[in-house]
Amino acid sequence: MAIEVRVHGAAELRKVAAKIRAEGAKDLSRQLSDALSKATDPIRQSIRDSAEEVMPRRGGYNAVFGKSLRFRNSRRTGADEATVVLSSYAEGSKERRDIIALEAGRLRHPVWGRSRPGARKGERHANPWAVTSIRAGFWRRGTDKALDEAQKQLQHVIADFSRRLAE
Repeated sequence: MAIEVRVHGAAELRKVAAKIRAEGAKDLSRQLSDALSKATDPIRQSIRDSAEEVMPRRGGYNAVFGKSLRFRNSRRTGADEATVVLSSYAEGSKERRDIIALEAGRLRHPVWGRSRPGARKGERHANPWAVTSIRAGFWRRGTDKALDEAQKQLQHVIADFSRRLAE
């Protein structure tokens, strides 16, 4: 499960992308994608910083979670608007981490060495998971802090490529 943030650009991004497609400039298209990806860097860093503040330090989960965060950019140009979408997810050792639950303030984690009584006398069952409450909204706080900066960088990228195409 991934969470997305959308950075809306002016209709100018749509025009720039259309010009690049019309010219068939694959290298310029790649450069635009790289520049748009770089424009989302402030959001990425802000999300990592926010996660490090919120996740438990004991046991080193904040460092483990920070390293497991992954981001994916996609660019969408529609008839009325252009959007850069930043999706984020976190890879665990066996499956993806539930960042939706973490965003809601629920950290599910294993508890080692604990067990509970079974139905029969003397029987014990492993009780490997527990839920710890953490401060909710790490992802949203991270995106809110850096969204304006990313928006400015996006506008600079669009203006730069518009200028390049006009030359």
